[in-house]
Amino acid sequence: VEYNQLEPLLHATGHPEGDVDDSSGFSPFPGNMNELVFSLPEYAAQLQITHGEVPEFINPKYADDTRTAFKSPTRLECMMQDYPKGLPPDACVGFTRYPFDFGYFPCKNDIATAAR
Repeated sequence: VEYNQLEPLLHATGHPEGDVDDSSGFSPFPGNMNELVFSLPEYAAQLQITHGEVPEFINPKYADDTRTAFKSPTRLECMMQDYPKGLPPDACVGFTRYPFDFGYFPCKNDIATAAR
């Protein structure tokens, strides 16, 4: 689930506290590395059904809480989890979670934004 959808999803599904660390000190809802692996025959079949169309949205990054200026130019986006949402109920979809020791975790934001 994309970071900007996680909190509303948790609140709507019985987690009123949202994304908080559990006893391990980590979120039980870890982020992803934005990697997708497709089976080409199934992907080609899905493209025939959808004609390559996926839901899109605009996710502006504002400079501050007044929401009157953008921090950076905004753009039209789509989410990789929308692909499996469009698959038939019998489709095989899964994920792999690696131990933290296997990871490389670059900071996406500048230091001041990451500290918040």
